[in-house]
Amino acid sequence: MSPSLARSSNDETDEIALPPVDFSKALRGVHAHRRGEQPEDEQWVAEFWESRGFSVEKLERSRELRSQLPDLLLSRDGHPFAYCEVKTVWRHTTQFRILHEDGSVEERVELSAEPAEERLSTDLVTAIRQLNSTNSERTLRNFVVLVNRDPEATPALLAKLFARRLPVSKRGLKARHDSWTVDAIQDFRRKVDLCLWIDGLSGFSVTGYFVGNPSLQEQVEGIAGLGLEKRLPLEPAA
Repeated sequence: MSPSLARSSNDETDEIALPPVDFSKALRGVHAHRRGEQPEDEQWVAEFWESRGFSVEKLERSRELRSQLPDLLLSRDGHPFAYCEVKTVWRHTTQFRILHEDGSVEERVELSAEPAEERLSTDLVTAIRQLNSTNSERTLRNFVVLVNRDPEATPALLAKLFARRLPVSKRGLKARHDSWTVDAIQDFRRKVDLCLWIDGLSGFSVTGYFVGNPSLQEQVEGIAGLGLEKRLPLEPAA
């Protein structure tokens, strides 16, 4: 029997590549849960915004199965101001629970073998998907905070991903996938008003950011630690 995959509410990819399994037993079902952002990272980001005069509402408490709500709702002077999605940038782990036909259960944890570029791309694509689902009419601003816990990921890698353009040829599965990913990341650039890069390896601090909404630049400069020297040099979005 071919494996069936049941996703949890925290899954962050459209497809999960299953590791090799022991087919000496008939496979009855496979359940995979991919760990997303760290709760402490979300809490730190909430406190970061609160220290800068925002009221913060955590939206995960009202999440339902397969909900695409962002993590936080930021308000200022009593009025909703922005949605904020928090992503922990790291080597994701996936926990598999395999139920065999004979009733035995096999559990395993797999560490992602994807290169840092693909891991970070997945975080960007997932973030804009959630923001588009909740804020498709752009009634509020879109903020994304990337908390980096991956030694292989850097602000320079983020800038490299933002600079990618659609491939000339879209033939073949890989080419189509690459084209879809680039298009989604460019959508991220067009629709995210502010993106912060947080160093979560050597202490929480903003080490880079970009402003997608030029009208916010003056407000961003007024936030402690977000001067122009930390702004990522980027070409215009495609």
